[in-house]
Amino acid sequence: MERGKVKKKEKEKETEKEKIREKGKEEKLKRKEVEQKIKEKEKEKQEKQERRKRKEKEEKRTKQGKETKKEKEQFKGQEEEGENKDSTLTRTPLEPLEKNKQILVLGLDGAGKTSVLHSLASNRVQHSVAPTQGFNAVCINTEDGQMEFLEIGGSEPFRSYSETYLSKGLLLIFVVDSADHSRLPEAKKYLHQLIAANPVLPLVVFANKQDLETAYHITDIHEALALSEVGNDRKMFLFGTHLTKNGSEIPSTMQDAKDLIAQLAADVQ
Repeated sequence: MERGKVKKKEKEKETEKEKIREKGKEEKLKRKEVEQKIKEKEKEKQEKQERRKRKEKEEKRTKQGKETKKEKEQFKGQEEEGENKDSTLTRTPLEPLEKNKQILVLGLDGAGKTSVLHSLASNRVQHSVAPTQGFNAVCINTEDGQMEFLEIGGSEPFRSYSETYLSKGLLLIFVVDSADHSRLPEAKKYLHQLIAANPVLPLVVFANKQDLETAYHITDIHEALALSEVGNDRKMFLFGTHLTKNGSEIPSTMQDAKDLIAQLAADVQ
């Protein structure tokens, strides 16, 4: 009897142990299922983030494409407008003229390129409010003939077009805002990119807006733009310029600059 009871208890213990093992297996299986669900949720979350990033990139590319298309349409519209205007002062070509090489007028947006250009053309101060969106061509009559100037807009989308014209330019006029201290490093970088593309192109720098109280003196502009590094083989001139009241005569320094530009253009041709 005792031996039978002992066997029975041992059997019950084995059964209990088996139940515990089974329970442990079930708990382990449940933990795996929970972990698998967590992994799936994390994966789903990551996929959503990746889809959102792809969507944002696609939207950005689409936006950039629309902007590029808009710029091209602007250029096209400007070209058509230039063809329809009966004027010898302003046109907006997309290709440089082959017969007459052009004097390039470049610089950052807001430097006063258009105002300087039209004032040189008329010998009277003409302020321009709207920035040039694309190209602006101006013909200036001289005693010896005509000079054709080509201004290219100074905002970021248009600067890349400058290098296309540098190889065919007579000389480069670079206009800088003497009072915009924060953008002088940007102006320096742009200028040195331009002169690197044509190592012998004569350079005339207009340190513009000298009438403003915060304007740097031309010696400071010379240093800020590192003009001493433009190269010994290049003709380089620096003028301090300003435009005051609309309709008034251009300052003597601008007249001197105009005479010099005409002489340089004649020498190059």
